[in-house]
Amino acid sequence: MKSRKTIRDPIHGNIPLSELELMLLDTPFMQKMRRIKQNGLCFLVYPAMNSTRFEHSLGVMHLAGLVADHLDLEEKQRMALKAAGLLHDIGHCAFSHTSDKLLARMGESHEEISTHLILDSEISDILMEYGIKPDEVSDLVNGRGGFGKIISSEIDVDKMDYLIRDSYYAGVAYGLIDLERIIYGIKLVKGGLVISRRSLEAVESLLISRTMMYQTVYRHHTKRIVETMFSQALNDLIENQKVSYDDFLCMDDIDLMYVSRHSGGYSQDIVERIDDRRLFKTVFQERLCLVEENFRKELFENRENIQKKISGDYGMEEGYVLLDLPESKMSEFMVKVEDDNGQLKRIDKVSNLARVLEKSEKEKLTFCIYTTPEETGRFEDFNPGRYIDFEQTRLGKYM
Repeated sequence: MKSRKTIRDPIHGNIPLSELELMLLDTPFMQKMRRIKQNGLCFLVYPAMNSTRFEHSLGVMHLAGLVADHLDLEEKQRMALKAAGLLHDIGHCAFSHTSDKLLARMGESHEEISTHLILDSEISDILMEYGIKPDEVSDLVNGRGGFGKIISSEIDVDKMDYLIRDSYYAGVAYGLIDLERIIYGIKLVKGGLVISRRSLEAVESLLISRTMMYQTVYRHHTKRIVETMFSQALNDLIENQKVSYDDFLCMDDIDLMYVSRHSGGYSQDIVERIDDRRLFKTVFQERLCLVEENFRKELFENRENIQKKISGDYGMEEGYVLLDLPESKMSEFMVKVEDDNGQLKRIDKVSNLARVLEKSEKEKLTFCIYTTPEETGRFEDFNPGRYIDFEQTRLGKYM
């Protein structure tokens, strides 16, 4: 399909758009992506990180097209794959991943919302008008089907775009990735995405970028504090019916911040603290690798009860002691590499560098406890062992 317009992108240069892609871009669901930041509240740490889901979606669409060209896909397959790249994030709510925990509590995910919009909105009509099956695009968005791994898998075009894009806007030097070599090394074997051995070094550079971005940008300690605070304020909005869940799903960043600033009570106080940069402080932190797996599970499952117990013991209101537990995303280290003999092996089985990076990722994960600056003095002798049984763990011995 011939291009009808070209958009200039700071990462990929000129991105040509077909008539189908233009029609999809002009839907209210895609236009809403202009008003949802790619990295939530990360701009409070890295001031230039104001890029949006809209431009990221354009980048993913563009890279999906390059992979389709490399694999020499038929035109209809190429159109469906690019449409999936463009639409893969339309289910994101305000402030992107910052609101994911709320969605999970409500039994949904942004992927499920994306599926609903693709199948049950005007997007479905647009796709069918060009001979594209909406359920095929939905499957691609969710990593299913013959080519779904290109959009969603261990090393997909989504990651390729956001690592470079986020590095660029953060102003850090971790986005030097040879995308061309990675794309030309992609193969689809038995329904899975595989990397050719000749592209191994390029994939290793992507893993380096991924590790450094997570450790220095995505998990920056101030970003973690701000997003933990905002997530708690968001829970307050929903639980106290200041905002209905259905209304929340329709909000962009601007809507949600406006409502939060005028909500009264806890949620307004938290947002005012964020606005004035009166952020919570860390009163305890420890590496997760020092806690045995069964106790990690206890931390995740009983986080709210532990928060309430600590608040009560220290005479504080609920919501002013917060536990922050990072989720480990290690899927990139499971990508398969095809060696010169055609055998498939996980990258951490053929790359010493991948193994070191995987170990570093596990060792750097920490859980933290935060409270307000004015209350940090109460926690000088804080002992988490009062709230969680650490006796059989290395942490117990350490304490």
